[in-house]
Amino acid sequence: MIRRHHNRLTGVISGTLASLSALALFLHPAPALAGPSGVAGTALFQQFPLLYQGVQVEGMGGAFTAVANDSNAPFYNPAGLDNIEKTSFQILNISADISYPGLYPDLYNSLTGASTSNPSSYVNAFNNIAGQSLYARIGDYSNFTTHDFAIGILSNNQMLGVANASPTTNNLASLAALSDTGIVISGAYGFFDHHLQVGGTLMGLYQMFENVPSLTVAQASNISGTLSGDLSRGFGVLGNLGAIYNFDLPLNPSLGASILNVGTASFGAAGSLPQIINAGIGINPDIGFGHLLADIDYVDLTNYLYYTGDSLWLHTRFGVQYKFPEILTLSAGVYEGYPTVGIGVDLWAFEVNASYYTEEASPIPGLNPDHIVSLQMAFGWM
Repeated sequence: MIRRHHNRLTGVISGTLASLSALALFLHPAPALAGPSGVAGTALFQQFPLLYQGVQVEGMGGAFTAVANDSNAPFYNPAGLDNIEKTSFQILNISADISYPGLYPDLYNSLTGASTSNPSSYVNAFNNIAGQSLYARIGDYSNFTTHDFAIGILSNNQMLGVANASPTTNNLASLAALSDTGIVISGAYGFFDHHLQVGGTLMGLYQMFENVPSLTVAQASNISGTLSGDLSRGFGVLGNLGAIYNFDLPLNPSLGASILNVGTASFGAAGSLPQIINAGIGINPDIGFGHLLADIDYVDLTNYLYYTGDSLWLHTRFGVQYKFPEILTLSAGVYEGYPTVGIGVDLWAFEVNASYYTEEASPIPGLNPDHIVSLQMAFGWM
């Protein structure tokens, strides 16, 4: 990270972060109690509000707003591009998430022999996993990232299925899927000897959206046809804004704020993605050996996503990351009240990261935890 050596009048400048949040509130007032509709109204987006999740960031509890410093910055806080000192080119950067333990084997075994001529066989199969959920994601963000600039091609596909707590022939489960493909361009700049950093991301994405709020027996028996027949499609342009202020104090503390999907992003028939405002506090102490980061975030300041219930835990992210001088990175954190861990190995032309975290699939902490394992493999010059 670029070091800061000169004291400044921090009061006025750090007010930029508050102004950023105030601007976001003006652009998008608080939602009605009924909650969002379209893409944002599905359980998928309530649970996973990011277009792209960084596996290394997941390992540190998803807390990155005030300490963003790698190729994930465009999606969390683009101002963090000003912290990047070396150039990387990830020709292929594949990542995937999956719920663990997976429900698929249990459901597959239960559905063996099920027939539409016997609808109760489907109800019995879904009764075996009643109330449980399955999340899966696969994506690629191939990118060129350097100091103050990044450009990449994004493809991110995610889905969430939740079995009905009391399955019936007309409502076995709910299912939502989201696919985004397009270009991502980000830039940043540091002012006052890099004490104040600001940045922005611009994305042009083609989105496909699927929402089956009540999966029937007939739909379940022809799931591929159901999914392909009900897809909504649209193209949209959206952006993220961010700011970080770094203080000349012990432990090198920083404040960060970001606005994701500025002004709400519309994708025509595929719906829209809500504006989300996040804020964080981080430290980047000089430890003399390796590189240590710690951050705590409060996400969704306007309480947009959690309209069905509110909890401090659901808004809070905390994480630490330690990079050894060579090869190895370790991380840990707390995400929505659940522990996270991560490990990464960087071999210059090949990088692999793995993490484990838990997502709360309900508005009440502890009610329906979704345990998820993530893996990322990147090839190129890093």
